[in-house]
Formats: sequence, C-alpha cells, structure tokens
Amino acid sequence: MKYNLDLSRLSVQVYKELVKNQNLLPGRRILWQDIDDNFALFENYGIRTVADLKKALSTPQKIASLAADSSLSENYLVILKREIGSLEQKPVPIVNFPNMNVSLIESLNNVGVKTSKDYFQSSRSESGELLCLCDLVRINGVGTLAAKAFYEAGYMSVSDVAHANAAVMLDKVSNINRVKQYYKANLGIKDMQFCG
Repeated sequence: MKYNLDLSRLSVQVYKELVKNQNLLPGRRILWQDIDDNFALFENYGIRTVADLKKALSTPQKIASLAADSSLSENYLVILKREIGSLEQKPVPIVNFPNMNVSLIESLNNVGVKTSKDYFQSSRSESGELLCLCDLVRINGVGTLAAKAFYEAGYMSVSDVAHANAAVMLDKVSNINRVKQYYKANLGIKDMQFCG
C-alpha cells in the first residue's frame, strides 16, 4: 500500500463528491459554491483525475491561465490546490513519535528508515504500534502526538478512524489525552469529523 493516495486513480467526479461531503475549514468552503458547474469545467478542459487537476494547478502561471480561460477565479483555484494538497500528507520523522525506543530508532536509522513513510512502506508484513502510528499520521490534521492518543484510545488505523463514530472517538481520545497530556488543544466533535 502506498503512503499517499494514488491521485491518478481518483476521478474529479468522485473527488467532487468527497469535497461536497467533507467538513471543510471555513476558509475552504468557497469550494462548495457552484461545485457541480466548476468541476464540469475541469472535464471540459480534459482534466479527468485529481492528478490531472493537481498538475493543472501546479504553478501560479498555470492557475492564472486556467482562470483566464474559464470562469473560475484564481482565488478559487488556489484554495482548491491547497485542498488537494491535504490529500498527500507529509511524512514525519519517526523520532517525533512520543516515547519511542531509542535503540529501535537507531536501528531503523541504520537501514535508512527515518520517516513514517519509510517505515509504512517497508514494514507491510509487520504489525505493531509503530506501524499503526505511521498509518494514523496519514490522516489530514493528525500529527505524532494526536496519533499516539488515537492509538491508545483504540484507533489503530486510518480505516478505524474513518469508520468511527465521531462523538465516541472524541470521548475516548479526550480521556486518553487528559491522563497522558500529549497535546494542549481542546478538540471538539468537528475535529473528529474532519479526521474521519
């Protein structure tokens, strides 16, 4: 399994439905405006997949060109580019996970495994806490500390989080964090919905 989604396999129409149903941050809710018409325009320009869309929005010049050719604003396209960027999580250094075994980190470093992506892609036959943590940080907005709290609350994978009841997950994760104090933020139900 790849660390990030294969954007060439995600059609713009499927992505449009995901965006429609996502709990977007307030600054990105502009993407809901005229979404059916906007995404139909992409298909008119031969943009069939999210990988195509990402490429079409890859530089300020391409964004300006697409905005000039279509009825879409540059602001809309920039925000869409940012939202697409959230589909591809950046790997985190393994050393950043709390309470990691120092000798394990050193042995992994010795074989070139330094990030969550390295470990996730090289350890598919293994199981255990580190693999679960490396999977959980693939969720948009979940860092190393939140991943540890999710794991200790019983959420071992992206799939577990995606299928969880947000209110129940919030209660479990908050209870773990009250005891362990992994992070200072006070998460709410919308944060859990955003993760799922």
